[in-house]
Amino acid sequence: MKLLLPATALAIVGLTFAWPQLLPDQREIRIGDATMSGVNVDGLVMDNPRFVGTDSENRPYQIAATSASQRSKSDQLIYLEYPKADLLMANSSWVAMAAQAGVYDKTSELVDLSGGVTLFYDRGYQFLSESAQVNLRDGTAMGDQPVSGHGEGGQIEADGFRLYDRGARIVFTGRSTAVLRGAKRAP
Repeated sequence: MKLLLPATALAIVGLTFAWPQLLPDQREIRIGDATMSGVNVDGLVMDNPRFVGTDSENRPYQIAATSASQRSKSDQLIYLEYPKADLLMANSSWVAMAAQAGVYDKTSELVDLSGGVTLFYDRGYQFLSESAQVNLRDGTAMGDQPVSGHGEGGQIEADGFRLYDRGARIVFTGRSTAVLRGAKRAP
């Protein structure tokens, strides 16, 4: 009894201090796996940021990155590492875009992507370019670096591209070469 009673009292006191650490505060705001750490007095870095929203036509989209940094609170540029975006189109198809780096300008709503940009369409098409600029405000994108693409309908190589109507129409610019495959006839 001399040992059991003090040990029990000590365990109760320890549990009293440990209890808040075991149960998370439900009043806290949680942002998935994102974490923030200070860069300097004004700047911020966020690991695993994710932004989910809907566009002007109520279509959902998601933008994520390995990290995002802003040099100061007043800086309009946000630097992204390995940004990725998923967009649902009007006809229930989807588009995904990924790059090694990106810079988002909050004022102009432009995202400059670099380091190998890949664009996937759910219908089996993939386009690759070294860089691209995406205008989030009007749903357009463009690139003046060589672009290559392939899918069920064929292959294309071009000096650049312009994407309009949130991906509904793509125009290949400069010297372009396309190899198209015809549709298979039903027996």
